[in-house]
Order: sequence, then structure tokens, then C-alpha cells
Amino acid sequence: IVVAIGLILVALKLVPEQLAGESDDVAVMTLSFLTDSNNPSSRQSVDITIELYRDDAPIHVDNFVKLAQRGEYSNIIFHRIIGDNSQTPEYDPFMIQGGDFQNQDGTGGYAAEFYGYCDGQSSPSPCSSETQFTIPDEADNGLLHDECVISMAKTSAENTGGSQFFLIPGDSNPTHLNGVHTVFGTITSGCGYLTQIVEVP
Repeated sequence: IVVAIGLILVALKLVPEQLAGESDDVAVMTLSFLTDSNNPSSRQSVDITIELYRDDAPIHVDNFVKLAQRGEYSNIIFHRIIGDNSQTPEYDPFMIQGGDFQNQDGTGGYAAEFYGYCDGQSSPSPCSSETQFTIPDEADNGLLHDECVISMAKTSAENTGGSQFFLIPGDSNPTHLNGVHTVFGTITSGCGYLTQIVEVP
């Protein structure tokens, strides 16, 4: 798997808004990236719109929105970009992953508050440190890893999602993630920009 580290995408800002009369939320994410990795003047900033499915993944959406409202997703990078995936070409392009507001390299990030789990383990009382906050899986909500969705990143262990998430561009359908990672929204506008990002050398 080809992994591109953080040079292409350098800014992420999330602004959630409540949809009038509906239970779902809308997030507008501003992405800044180079269309030519060798040309700094090729940078462009674009917005993508994401409909968040609070009814299907209430904890994931609550966590995501609270982190965004706190400003944790402002000016962070997508530390993992998988485009040309020769090992599994059926998922090419695969995804872009970000949300590590703690270390910005994929090793950090944690949930917005205590949701009953510390480092993936159910706990009756809050963790000794907020950096241990994780959220329970909601992966069996019927939502699939189709193109243009947002899903929660985690370790291979259950209930270890925190702040990291990934976006799946068009023409990607990583079905092996279904029932493992929690899909909690769909990109309703701007999904084509994700394909542009994963295609930058």
C-alpha cells in the first residue's frame, strides 16, 4: 500500500450546522492541497459538504461534532493518503485519513469526552487521562463503505475510535471494512476533490 505523508493536504477545518427540522447534521470541511506537489503556487482551497448520520451512528456523530466545535480539526493534516494501491487495485483510489489533532502523524488523537471506554475497554468510570478516551463501535448500523463516505479510523481492536477518520473518494468501494469500521456520514458535495488529492504524485 502506498502511503503519502502530509505534504499534500495541510489544512482541515470543520464547521457543523444543524439541518432545520431534521436529526442529521451537515459539516463543511475546508481542504487545502497542492495539485502539483512540486509547485507551491498550485495550492487550492475547496469545500466539501458532509451529511452526518446521527440516527445511525449517534456516538460517532456526537464525538465528531464536539471535536469540530472545539476546533480540534482546524489546520490539521491528512497524514495518510492511499491512492495508487497496487496490492489491492479494486480499492484504487482507496482513502485519505486525518483527525490526529494530537500528534498529526497518525499516532494520536482521542475522543471528545468519556463515552464509557478507555483504550477500547468498557469502563464504569472515566479514564485516568483524556488521552485514553475512545468510543464504542457502531459498525453494524447498516451503512456501507461505498464511495464518498466518512468512516471512523481505529486500531485493529474493537472500540478504539477516537478522533481520526477517513474519507473514501469516488470509484473506491472497500467492502472489507464493512462491519469493522463505522460509517457515519456521506459526502454530498465535493467528493471529486478527494480523487484529485489521491492522484497527486
